[in-house]
Order: sequence, then structure tokens, then C-alpha cells
Amino acid sequence: MKSKWLEFRYRMYKKGFTLIELLVVVLILSVLMAVATPLYLGAVTDSQKKVCRANMQTISNAVQSARVKANANDYSTLIAAGVTTASLADLQALPKCPTGGAYGLANGTSASATTFKVSCTASGHGTFEPGVDSN
Repeated sequence: MKSKWLEFRYRMYKKGFTLIELLVVVLILSVLMAVATPLYLGAVTDSQKKVCRANMQTISNAVQSARVKANANDYSTLIAAGVTTASLADLQALPKCPTGGAYGLANGTSASATTFKVSCTASGHGTFEPGVDSN
């Protein structure tokens, strides 16, 4: 009878993990998180810039379309009107920068209204000028 009692107690204490085993698991998980977190955050930032760039290209296409529809000589009236659904009828809704930046229009590299560029106020997103910048 005593041996069964000892066997029961042995099984009872053997069921769980030791503190060392739990600490090793926590250490491994923390190392994995330390490696994965910067990679994940970098991928998120990169994808936000790419979405913003695609939005600027969409706005650029709408500006060019609006100039053709208006049969205008340059982009001056569109640059003055800014990025709105009223000035760019081809946009059903304004694209939104994923980081909360605002889009604007300005003269392009020629410094006249014969070219234009779309800019984003979000840090690091930059500008897009059709014919100058590529994908």
C-alpha cells in the first residue's frame, strides 16, 4: 500500500513543467519576437509608402484626365483647385494616405504649369510627377 501512495505522489509532482523549462520557453519566444518585430514594422512602413505612391499615381491620372476633358493648355486651374472630387471628376472618392497625410498639387520640374506633381504631407512619402518618376 505504501508503494502505491509513493507512486501516486511521484506522478502528482511530475505532471507540470519546471521553472527552468518555462524560463527557456519564454527566452526563446522573446528572442523570436526581438527578431520578428523590426522586420514586421519595416514591412508595414514599406507597404504604407507603396499605397501612398499608388494613390498619388491615381490622382495624377485623374488630373491628366481632367485636363483633357477641359481641353486646357496647362494645369494651372487644376493646380489652383487642388485635390478634390469637384476638381477631379474621375475620382469618386478621394484617396487617403494610410498615415494620415494630405495630397496636394504643385508645378512640376519645369516650374511652370505645363507639368505638375502630386505631393503627400506625410513624412517620407515624397512626390510623384508623371513622366519624371516611374513606378
